[in-house]
Formats: sequence, structure tokens, C-alpha cells
Amino acid sequence: MQEALVLPSGVVLPGVRKAGALSPKRPAVETAGLADVFPYYAGFSYDWACHQLAQHEAELVDNGTVLDPWNGSGTTTLAAQSLGFNAIGLDLNPVANVIAKLRAQEYSQVEDIGRPKTRTDVCVEDDPLAAWFAEPTVRRIRQWVKAGEDTGGPARDLLTVALFRAIRATTKQFEGSNPTWVKRAKDAAGTLSIACDELDAIIERHITFVCARMGSQSSPRQISVVTADSRNMPIASDSVDIIVTSPPYLTRIDYAVAYSRELALLGINISSDRTLRAGLMGTTLIRRQAKDSAPFGETASNLLSLIQKHDSKASSGYYLKQAQQYLDDLTSGLDEITRVCRPSATVHLVVQDSFYKDVHVPLADICIDEAAMRGWSLKSEPERFPVRRTLTSLNKSAQIYKKGDVAESVLTFSRG
Repeated sequence: MQEALVLPSGVVLPGVRKAGALSPKRPAVETAGLADVFPYYAGFSYDWACHQLAQHEAELVDNGTVLDPWNGSGTTTLAAQSLGFNAIGLDLNPVANVIAKLRAQEYSQVEDIGRPKTRTDVCVEDDPLAAWFAEPTVRRIRQWVKAGEDTGGPARDLLTVALFRAIRATTKQFEGSNPTWVKRAKDAAGTLSIACDELDAIIERHITFVCARMGSQSSPRQISVVTADSRNMPIASDSVDIIVTSPPYLTRIDYAVAYSRELALLGINISSDRTLRAGLMGTTLIRRQAKDSAPFGETASNLLSLIQKHDSKASSGYYLKQAQQYLDDLTSGLDEITRVCRPSATVHLVVQDSFYKDVHVPLADICIDEAAMRGWSLKSEPERFPVRRTLTSLNKSAQIYKKGDVAESVLTFSRG
């Protein structure tokens, strides 16, 4: 049973338990915190983020700062704003940041966004949207984009997210059984041609939906959403009080491919320019190594050894490099977390174990080891929640390997 939690400040958090462990898992359909405005892979629910932050009201109510270095679509920053706390959210994926900013905007009055004129001059040469749409359709989408740019302000973000939704809705045929992998048209004949009036109607339906969901919201605090790398945070040392975050897991989800259509709307072609895709944590691309990796803890080192010795194809080559690259990114992020946090800071981390073939990837234990090497210790026993469905179940070739149970863990760290 869940009951409303009332903070000393008078803020009411509906649906949050007063006692007992609240699972961070997002429900199958989540509307709290505007999560349905544009679904984005996330490590925890809005209610859970509110629950975690509510425990720190004393540290945050004046001028304390909340940070999420892997902010995604802004669940942490929105929860902090809802409670009246200062917050910073970082993510290297600009698609995530558009959504995060939209969720935190105040929409007391948004002027109507009308259909753009069909004569509006736009450039569609080498447009990345041509991977899915015929040239006339690309042109019409770009006319809508220009209308948002001309309007500016909160309406621009609102229209951009509505266009994200419309593009995803009209390109379902390019999605496979793996929801994180998006195909492209093989040639021009395979692209979609949608009449202007039909496309306009689709876009307007999504504008209406997003407007209805946003409504009016206000907060005494403003949050900052920044496109930045967790390995090199643009944040002063010793300035953060609370971190609530969930790093990408070692599950080989390529977020740039998963959001390639939305990135294309923003003008980013991940096929011709691999910079963003290569930079995202968990990418399936292998970067050229600029320096030797820092030594890992025992658990991470043991995982790399098991992958290297595995008898499956490319285990000692590509897959070993990909796992090591992921661990480099994770530990670099932990280094930065350690730098930016105050000595009294608390870190709440949500991570999920996984499998490489039949090799268990104990991500929670890896994080505990690596955090300890940086002066952090568990503040309480890890909370573990079983995960019933994973992406592995969608990969037929991976199903030949015997696997154990997978858990999602909540780790809470403090200094010393």
C-alpha cells in the first residue's frame, strides 16, 4: 500500500511510500512526471526520484544542489524542481536534453503553433531525414522545424518533441524486434512519402497531445540541463550535495542508433559523422584509445578476464574492447562524481546486472568496488529488485547461453 508523503515544506508526493523499499522500476505505462510525453530509456521512475530526494530536504532546501550526470530525459531534474531544489542535469545526447528541458519548462501560456507555409524556403540537401523520408516529406518536416525556430521560446521545444513523436509514429516499419535498433531505407524507393495535409494532421495531433500533457507548472527553482560528458563535467569541484542517477548499463544498447531519427531531426547524421555515437557511454563502436586505462578493481578485472577467455567468436577481440571501453567510461564518471561532490554528499545509484553470453556482469558489485577505491562506502545495504524481462530475451542468438537471474540494484554511497 502506498500513501502520500508530506514534506516539512508542505510539498505532497502522491504515491510514495512512507516506509519500506520503493522499487525504482518504471511501470509499463508511466504518466507521472510527464514521462509519457516522449518515452526514453530510463533507469528509474519519477516517483522513485522524488522519494530519494525527499530524504534530503534538510541538505537541499536552502541552496543545496542535486546532480544527475546521466540525466537522460530529465527525471531527476524534474523531481528536484518539483520539490523546490536546485538541480543540474548532464547528458551527451542532445535528444535527451530537449526532452528534459521541455519537462521542466513553465507553460502558463504557449502561443498557437500554426501550419507553416508550403512556400517556406528550407534546405534539404544531404538531409539526414532522407534515410527514412522522400524529399517532399523531408521538406515539409523542415518547414515545421523552421516554424519552431521562428517562434522560439518554450514553444520551440514543445514543437520539437511533437515532431519527435510524429516521426517515430510514421516510421514504425523501420523498427525491428530489438527496440533499440533502427533500420534505414535501403534506397530512395524504400523511403516514406506522406502528403503534406496528411503529415500536417499527424504533427498537429502530437502538438495537441504534448500541449495537453504539459499544462501549467511553476517552481521556485530553475534547473539547468546541459549537453555535456559525464567524463568531463563542466561543474566546479566540491559543489554538489546529492546525486541521483543511473548510468547506461553494459547491455550494448547503442543510444545514438536508438534515437537516430530524432538526432536526424536535430540535423545530426550518425552515419556520416560518428562523433556523437562514438562518444556515448555504452556505444557499440570502439574508439581509438588515447591512453592506457586506469587499473580496475577486482570485480571489473575478473569480468574482463572471463570475457577474454570465453570461447565464442570475437570475445578476446571486439567484445573485450567494448567491455573495457564501457568500464573506462564508468570509472571516469565516478572520478568526476568524486571531484564535484562535497565531502558530506550522498550518491544514489541505480544499476542493473546483465550477461555477456553466459558470463554474469555484476554491475552493482563493480560499482561498489570502484566507488570504494575512490573513498565512497555503502551507506546502507543495497536494495535489489528482480528484473523479469531484459533485452537478452529478444536476442535469439543470445538465448542459447544459460543465464541466471538479473537484478536491478539501488546503491547509496557516502564518503568514508
